[in-house]
Amino acid sequence: MSKVCAILALVVMLACALAAPSVLAAPRVCMSADTFSFGQQQVGSSTSQSMVVANCGDASFGFTDVGPDAANKPGFRIVTSCTTGMTLEPGAQCGATVYFEPKAPGQVSGGLWFHNTTSTPDLLLTFYGRGIDAQAGTATPEFAPALADFGSQQIGVETGPLVVALHNVGAAPLVPSALVLNGTDPYDFRGETGNGSGACGIGIPIAPGGSCTLQLYFAPQATGLRMATLVVDAPQLATLAFFTLEGTGIDASSTIPVIEYHDGADDQYFLTADANEISLLDTGGLGPDWSRTGVTFGAWPVDASDALALPVCRFFGVPGVGPDSHFYTAYPSECDAVRNNPYWIEEGVTFREMLPVSGACADGFDTVKRLWKPGTAVVDTRHRYVIDPSIASAMQAQGWVLEGPVFCAPSSQ
Repeated sequence: MSKVCAILALVVMLACALAAPSVLAAPRVCMSADTFSFGQQQVGSSTSQSMVVANCGDASFGFTDVGPDAANKPGFRIVTSCTTGMTLEPGAQCGATVYFEPKAPGQVSGGLWFHNTTSTPDLLLTFYGRGIDAQAGTATPEFAPALADFGSQQIGVETGPLVVALHNVGAAPLVPSALVLNGTDPYDFRGETGNGSGACGIGIPIAPGGSCTLQLYFAPQATGLRMATLVVDAPQLATLAFFTLEGTGIDASSTIPVIEYHDGADDQYFLTADANEISLLDTGGLGPDWSRTGVTFGAWPVDASDALALPVCRFFGVPGVGPDSHFYTAYPSECDAVRNNPYWIEEGVTFREMLPVSGACADGFDTVKRLWKPGTAVVDTRHRYVIDPSIASAMQAQGWVLEGPVFCAPSSQ
């Protein structure tokens, strides 16, 4: 082999050596369980569950702190062979046993921390249990309504209070010991027990056949369906009582304005969110009689991804036959009915809106109401859509008929 070839061979060998992956020893924590659920246990009884912590890696690690969580509730006793400062070699293990020994009725929880020197240092064993005694089952809860449905709500905007009644349909007084919100999205909801007569509260008895009230609120932190659970505990309940809260978060950050125009010559009103139509009207492209009224409200664009924002169908009366007016609706059934009416021509969709629920819009939305002006002939009838109650009242005084809420527009406030 020539000297050049030998040097090249050496370079290749070095390159391969440098490219080869290095295998470093690393510790790893394995826990046989991270949650203990003790269910319901009689006050004065004792039951236990055990778990193992092992080093399933190939390097040692140490425990920097092993101890109960500061929020642990009474009723739990912990015995552990894992201790602060202990080192676990590969394959070694230690363990913990948690005893649930309820001293009083009620749901309690706790935790045991295993802080360590691995790459996942914060490990927690959690445990739950409920103590019961002879009182359990003497009272029975019932919620009205059966579900707290807040409907659609803008992200970050809180609804007004939804009042829920907690009835006691059992034979003994019901005395709540806990009223807790948890579940999937608990921070999207909040509740107020209040201090007035009839308000629910910890330690306030609900007589047999009686009830108390809770005020619940919803302020979604994200789009889509948001859910939480109100958990009620009391010594007189056979089991925990659960009440579901739900609502849908709506993103109003990408909304668009709907502009109203008025034709002073024939008293016709027109709504559009289309930029080309707005420009055409503002520059007089449809004649000098059209002008902005100053009325505007929010909407979602036609291509909005939110499935709850429905397309608003726009129609215009057949010239010389139908109303000399535009008609707007987001109700699918109404769209179909007007679409098949020979007096109207469908012009398409330029924006989307939410629909009222039971004739009302949630907080964070403007209620858009429709008015109709009768005429001696079909062509003389008109429609207008307003959010200002004073405008609606003034038009009613002029003979217009208020037909009621038709849209829920995202408020700019």
